[in-house]
Amino acid sequence: MKPFLTQLRPQRDTVTTVLLGAWFISLGVLKILFMKFSANEDGGYDYLPVTVSVCAEFLKLLVCGTIAIWVKYTEEGSFKDKFAITRHDMLGLLRWAVPGLLYFMDNLMQFYVITFFHPAMAVLLSNFVIITTSLLFRLVLKRVLTSIQWASLAVLFLAIVSLSSQSHHVGAESSSVQKPQAIDHVVVASLNHHDQICMVRQSLINNETSHIDHTSTSNLPFSLNMGHLLVIVQCFIASSANIYNEKIFKEGNGLQESIFIQNSKLYMFGVLFNGITPLIIPSYRRRLFECGFFYGHNSYSIALLFDVALFGLTVSIILKFRDNMFHVLGTQVTTVIVITSSIYLFHFVPTLQFFLTAPIVLLAVFIYNAARVKSTKTKHGASLVRTHDQEERGRPEGMELLPRQRHNSASKTSDEETEEEL
Repeated sequence: MKPFLTQLRPQRDTVTTVLLGAWFISLGVLKILFMKFSANEDGGYDYLPVTVSVCAEFLKLLVCGTIAIWVKYTEEGSFKDKFAITRHDMLGLLRWAVPGLLYFMDNLMQFYVITFFHPAMAVLLSNFVIITTSLLFRLVLKRVLTSIQWASLAVLFLAIVSLSSQSHHVGAESSSVQKPQAIDHVVVASLNHHDQICMVRQSLINNETSHIDHTSTSNLPFSLNMGHLLVIVQCFIASSANIYNEKIFKEGNGLQESIFIQNSKLYMFGVLFNGITPLIIPSYRRRLFECGFFYGHNSYSIALLFDVALFGLTVSIILKFRDNMFHVLGTQVTTVIVITSSIYLFHFVPTLQFFLTAPIVLLAVFIYNAARVKSTKTKHGASLVRTHDQEERGRPEGMELLPRQRHNSASKTSDEETEEEL
């Protein structure tokens, strides 16, 4: 029975990994689609995107906080000892403020990146996160990259630059958010006073985020606008958040601590940073107090709210029990599905340049990870050889001859016995 269970355990781990990856990819695809479907006809949002983040963070905190309290309650010891908070615990809690702030900026920027580009182009350009993650691995964690990995990163960078020239053209055709929104006075006149105020407030907010998107550089052989800058900044923020979060998930006694307790610390700061944002930005604050928290939301934005919450919980599981590269590889599959969905749902018409460049992006990512796996196996084999050599060198003089001497003595003994029998 034990050998059978031993053989069954790797299969169960493989099934769990496949299911986790499929769940992560499904949530990632739905997240992009819900963002696009929840937008209005002008490409903007009738609701405040930060309200989605606030509700999602609150839901995650509610779920993880409830389970964390139950986990602490079931531990052995007195109630006072289990829930006592020391100064060291408070200082350790502040570490989670860094990923909380980074995830807050990352989630908010995703709403505005999707308004600059077609969903298919947005997910392809987001592969720049591979480059930012690799650079942070090298600079912060001092991990060595192979020459093949550096070459694949160079190919990936050139492919993304090539896509940027087409993304500017596609974005102009597929979205009218590039132009400041004009208020339709006929529509406004048919609304009541409250809705008129809210519509004007939201139009002003959308214009604040849309009047700066035409800062494209015409003196370069490729087109760049504010959307490309947002993609680059978002990739750096996302990479930093995932790497730092994985580090504090696993360092010290992190692997022994419950993931629900760790997530509760993270989401406390998530609720804090997302909650104060609509209060410190004047246009958001006026819009919130005059129109209400859920004004402008639709069925897609409500579905997006729950999807963001589940997606965040899934990412935390991946970073704790897998690694950041599992997260990155899942994003590549999400890219393929979103591109295919965009052709049928959003009438995306890929050009010849897109068909030639998109596979290069995916192949560069595949080569990067294939080289990473190969280098890991090579290092593991080299460590085994070094260990064997160290054991040989650690033996006293003449010990390495013992097996041979034993074999010779055994053969001599057998020959002597044969002679006696004869």
